[in-house]
Amino acid sequence: MAGYPEISPNYCVHGQISNASCQACVEACPHGAWILDENSLGLDEDACNGCGLCVPACPSGALHTHYPYVIRHIGGQAVALFGCRQSGAGGTEASISCVHSLGVRQLLLLHTIGINCLLLTEHHCETCANQPEQGLEQRVEQLNHLLRERHLPLIKLLYRPTRVWRAILKQEALITRGTLLNRRAFLAGASSSRVLQEQMVSMDPLNRQECRTVAPGMLLDTESGIHHLPWVPHIDATRCTGCDVCINLCPTQALHYETDQDEPRYQMDAPRCSGCGICVDVCSEQATRLQAWGTWMEQSLPLNEALCSRCGNAFHVPGENDGCNTNLCPVCRASGSKQLFQVLGAA
Repeated sequence: MAGYPEISPNYCVHGQISNASCQACVEACPHGAWILDENSLGLDEDACNGCGLCVPACPSGALHTHYPYVIRHIGGQAVALFGCRQSGAGGTEASISCVHSLGVRQLLLLHTIGINCLLLTEHHCETCANQPEQGLEQRVEQLNHLLRERHLPLIKLLYRPTRVWRAILKQEALITRGTLLNRRAFLAGASSSRVLQEQMVSMDPLNRQECRTVAPGMLLDTESGIHHLPWVPHIDATRCTGCDVCINLCPTQALHYETDQDEPRYQMDAPRCSGCGICVDVCSEQATRLQAWGTWMEQSLPLNEALCSRCGNAFHVPGENDGCNTNLCPVCRASGSKQLFQVLGAA
């Protein structure tokens, strides 16, 4: 049986803010192995069967499991083999607890190095104890919509009986045009791009430490216009008070403060968004929201700078926010008639 998922507490949203609402791992686990209360997040190791379904559910990449897979070249195309352990692929070097543990991040990491086709063993998931709310096929369908609008190769899922899958697994790693070639023959006829692909595949992106937490949107082209992305953050200018809390706490800088030629603004860099939800949890005005698979174009929110008429401190507020007293900074607005020293003293 596969081991328990690895946990990186520094990336978990519950380790970054005390009022995090994320329960992604709890909701994704079909066995109730994750235990979340007001004080901690823990794993019941007796209940966990190592299926790994919590890993793709975690937006920040705080959870990780080892992904065993093998690359074969079939018909001149690089193909990744994943064998469901429940289907009879157990004991092989490409045996995975559950193919549905491959999430958006993992699929895009493979796509980035030129692997667009996954060869899987057949298994009747409806009879399996690991029944995810969202399966691999649904994720691929959503990702292919994003790839199609960028005119990029689509991700393909091929299912084969275990006997056929095992036969392909036993073949040598380098296959072209359906004919088995030895490594010397392959390299003799390989193009420079093919050699580069071989080098990239050897990087093993699914299991590299630095790839575990990359925001999926960073793996997609965003230079050619308006596109959909896995996560798109929004700030409602009519609600935002310019307190900077979401800006200061965003762990990926998807929301950040910029000033250009004395024109301050909040910048929404959606490709960097992981969907962790911290910005939503910390906003007392409910001015921030996250849109899954939303449309994004480079967005910014202009800010007006001023001096607080009560405490004298500099502050800024969105120009479109007419619903608040823009003569007062966020602290003084929140404290009502109290003086700033009274608020700080009470804290």
